[in-house]
Amino acid sequence: MSNRSKLLAAAAACMVVLAGCASPEPAPSPAPAPASASAPQAAPAADANAWTARLAALKSALEAATQGLGVGIEQTADHQLHVVLPGDRSFDAGRAIIKRDMAAVLDKVAQALHSAPRARILIVGHTDATGSEPLNERLSQARANNARSYLFSRGVGADAVRTEGRGSSEPVADNDTAAGRAQNRRIEIFVRDRD
Repeated sequence: MSNRSKLLAAAAACMVVLAGCASPEPAPSPAPAPASASAPQAAPAADANAWTARLAALKSALEAATQGLGVGIEQTADHQLHVVLPGDRSFDAGRAIIKRDMAAVLDKVAQALHSAPRARILIVGHTDATGSEPLNERLSQARANNARSYLFSRGVGADAVRTEGRGSSEPVADNDTAAGRAQNRRIEIFVRDRD
């Protein structure tokens, strides 16, 4: 093979190599995934939907368990369960000791909460307006803490429950009447999903 032929062969080989390095035509866009394929973002929505279903089941269980005991139960707009234990059955004036009727209600609440192991619970204590506000704040906190201790004794997990005392700052009834003050001596329980 002559030098010229060798040169032409080498040039042709270079052309082939260079042609392989050139940018290819853009590939067509992949076909969209079928509608049945689940997107990764679907998991949080599924969790939220699962919690909504569990919350509705828990609400039904609590309503059935506490029927006739004067317990108020509602589902809030932010997907919490709000349970109000009746004031006249909860605490005596100036006391944080759980009354027998309230203990029976807390037993039912604890039973229902066993079906919601992911739940997080906030217990808020309240007082009537009798006495000074510093005293009422301490008393309301003691009421919430006693309710938490009672739930612990019934098997509700300690890490699932927080407490707050709000004194007499959030009355639900008139503090000028005995009946109103009894309603204000209460605890509220908020149940939400784990963050």
